Amino acid sequence: MTGNGPRRIMLASLAAVTTTVWVVGGATPASAHDGHDGRDALYVSPAGSSSGSGWSCDTATFSSINAAVAAAPAWSTVVVCPGTYAEDVIISKPLTLVGRQATIDATGLENAIQVVASHVTVRRLTLENANGEGLLAGIDSFADIGMLPPGPPVLSDIAVENVRAIDNDKGFNGTENGSCKYPGDCGGGIHFNVVTTSRITDSRVVGNADGILLTDDYGPNSHNVVSDNYVADNTHECGIVLPSHNPGAVSFDPATMAVTGRHPEVGGVFDNLVTDNVVLRNGTDKAPPQFGGGGSGAGVGIFGSGPGTGAYDNVVRGNDISGSGMAGFTIHAHLPGGEDVNGNKVVDNTFGTNNVGGDGFDGPPGPTDFATTAIAVYSAPTVEMTIRGNRIRDNAIGIWLSTTVTAHGLAANHFHHVLTHVVTG
Repeated sequence: MTGNGPRRIMLASLAAVTTTVWVVGGATPASAHDGHDGRDALYVSPAGSSSGSGWSCDTATFSSINAAVAAAPAWSTVVVCPGTYAEDVIISKPLTLVGRQATIDATGLENAIQVVASHVTVRRLTLENANGEGLLAGIDSFADIGMLPPGPPVLSDIAVENVRAIDNDKGFNGTENGSCKYPGDCGGGIHFNVVTTSRITDSRVVGNADGILLTDDYGPNSHNVVSDNYVADNTHECGIVLPSHNPGAVSFDPATMAVTGRHPEVGGVFDNLVTDNVVLRNGTDKAPPQFGGGGSGAGVGIFGSGPGTGAYDNVVRGNDISGSGMAGFTIHAHLPGGEDVNGNKVVDNTFGTNNVGGDGFDGPPGPTDFATTAIAVYSAPTVEMTIRGNRIRDNAIGIWLSTTVTAHGLAANHFHHVLTHVVTG
């Protein structure tokens, strides 16, 4: 869980990323040549045969994506030809996997794709019906963490481009996903766990638990770009969410619960850029009373899950966010403290009506916000951040802040049909 819904919370702007424009799910435009046709690629087709020359979709040698990936040399390309493939694809080497009107239907399987190596590109595939994630980048399970000397890997240079992650989280049983790699936060459309300097761009993420999820369960998650995606109707949890789960991400004074230092080599979700996404109607399922009631997720959320966690210095910029169960942008840093959510920037976004389910924060006793709200920041520890240049319309409250929050730039936000511009709760 990433906000205050039914699941357990365990949990720098970068250079602009240029990607090819692609109409997801449509025909292949002539200008969208993937640059990997010919004898340097391995081809997969439902009609593939070992007797084929393997130089095109018509002569594909492989009928299984996993078989082609296993046979492909590192740094090569696998082209997935039109059709539907019932697989849980594991990518464990540097590789480009590119689809041509191809769907991975992971019905009854854990994930559609799992990436466990750096320098991987996944492009133009539909990923649907997995019990867990559409695409998971991260090691296989918590059980493997102690088995990877000198320590679990931090994956880097992963590109997810023009992907459709649709209707995953089929293992959800009403309160949790029963067969998940990372219990407590699973079922996302696209999930990066302990990933750096990577990107998720131009993708359509609809009907999952979380839409796009960046976590730090066993190491840092930083310097990633999430841009130009359509993230909608992920009703169990958040649209785009950056929760810290790692209790070693920061140190704190156990007497005062004040943060005393950061440990980015251990964990933390930091220096990520979330920009120019359309984020609609996420987290609208109702949260149970023990979590304070209200909606089950934010449009874009940044969360500390307990003492020692840190989700800091991230930038949320230029997004269009409406219809979220909780506020369009939400921060939670819970009682009793020991969490670091400082330095986050929420700038130049457009917010329609949000917090349609309300937010009980830590639950009673304590503050709650059940009015429509664009931005809500609740923190038990003191926190400094920037909220500037946002366009907020059609809410009862524009910006809700707990008394612990110092937000720079409040006067530079723009309000239209908002009853109360800023509330300190």
